[in-house]
Amino acid sequence: MSSRRPTRLRVFAVEPDRAQLTWRRLDPGPVLITGAGDDVRFEADGGPGAVDLIGLRPASSYTAEIRLGSERRRLAPVSFRTIAAPPGEELGRLATVSDLHLGRHTFGFFDTMRDDIGEGDSTGWRCAAAAVDAAAAWGASRLVAKGDLVEHASHEEWRILAELAEYAEHRGLTVDVVAGNHEAKTNRELDCGPAMVIHGFEPTDGVRVVDLDGLRLLLIDTSWDGHHRGRLDHATAFIDDLGGGRRVLAAQHHYPQPAPVPHFWPPGVPWQEARRFLDALDRSAPGALVTAGHSHRHRRRTHRSVTITEVGSPKDYPGTWAGYVVHEGGVRQVVRRVDRPDCIRWTEYTRQAALGLWGQWSPGRLDDRCFSLTWPD
Repeated sequence: MSSRRPTRLRVFAVEPDRAQLTWRRLDPGPVLITGAGDDVRFEADGGPGAVDLIGLRPASSYTAEIRLGSERRRLAPVSFRTIAAPPGEELGRLATVSDLHLGRHTFGFFDTMRDDIGEGDSTGWRCAAAAVDAAAAWGASRLVAKGDLVEHASHEEWRILAELAEYAEHRGLTVDVVAGNHEAKTNRELDCGPAMVIHGFEPTDGVRVVDLDGLRLLLIDTSWDGHHRGRLDHATAFIDDLGGGRRVLAAQHHYPQPAPVPHFWPPGVPWQEARRFLDALDRSAPGALVTAGHSHRHRRRTHRSVTITEVGSPKDYPGTWAGYVVHEGGVRQVVRRVDRPDCIRWTEYTRQAALGLWGQWSPGRLDDRCFSLTWPD
């Protein structure tokens, strides 16, 4: 039996009652995990993978003991802490995906990474469909796809997106879409608004409001025709008219830039415009949560009472989707890896992009990805 050293064995996601343990490589054979909720037994295949640790308690510390093979060879234990649930009863769950880039079959700055792992479907489709399956199994009733859904905005790519939405609806998910910069490219075959209508999506004309139990969901179109960066002044004017006391989750493609000068690629919404938007949210919806994509990375920061998160793509490392659980007294976010075997093998491969720096840059920290917020009084 091989005795290669396991790599990148860590807890990637935590919730009040469960955690997702992932790895880049484990020796093939039986695996036993104890000490963190219910015992877990499975067969490793020698490559990357993920497993859920269940039966956990909120806001509690655990140390998972991991044994490999019939001889129960011990690995270094993995310690982690679950998060607390927000106050009050759970009211509902929704999920988001972004940066699907349907129609693109490569990854990396020079497009040198090509998929020879899957069979038939493109990586974008496979990973997006696997994210849909995972979100439905997790309990989401709604899926928000927030920008860069297609690569070239061609007729065929919009058709594929419509098929993905139909697939999600068959899994019990109501689907909303908002545009990103790829839907607004100058060389697009279809304009975004007509394309949405043709393929059965409800267009987002600036800002669209969806009122859910305990939450107002704002779907914000940050795209700017022919531009890579985004815009938010139209949303600022809308939010100023909301009135106070709202519990708000804003879903958009471009992230609000945290500094006057962009210090990483790609640029989001320029700093001054972003600050006007966040200030308006702080006035009208204190404690609001803004979730964006575009950067393909995972980060969290705050502006006054507003929390801003960036969530990556299902199709490139680490290969993720996000879930949001609404409670009477708050909301929590969990970012989970897409764990279907053919997908996680591909996303592990893409971690080598940018001379391996992508694997360090994109995931962020655990508390960037998974956290609970309590609504202010």
